[in-house]
Amino acid sequence: MKSLLLFTLSALLGWVSADIRCHSCYKVPVLGCVDRQSCRLEPGHQCLTTNVYLGKMWVFSNLRCGTPEEPCHEAINQTNHKLGLIYNTTCCSKDNCNSLAPRPTAALTVVFLTSLAGLGLWLLH
Repeated sequence: MKSLLLFTLSALLGWVSADIRCHSCYKVPVLGCVDRQSCRLEPGHQCLTTNVYLGKMWVFSNLRCGTPEEPCHEAINQTNHKLGLIYNTTCCSKDNCNSLAPRPTAALTVVFLTSLAGLGLWLLH
């Protein structure tokens, strides 16, 4: 009985003290998540998700771990007046809590690259 209790307690402590990870990538239209990685969250910090808009049009998202140099500060409708960009940043502190951007589908990538090639050929003529 003691060994079962000790095993359960050590498993629980191991689970609680496990590293918290965040998704890390830049998500852009059509291509999806670029440079997808995972980062280990330092104690006392949070995962960040920053969505950037031009007016109401989504431009890109940045998913990452907060650091001592760049801690998470939630912000809604923070505006860069020079560029006209609007930033919305959310913070969270659970394992993989910042939303993972989906991988682009192969068909969507082929359509994008074909369109880009067609535009290049049109510009050459």
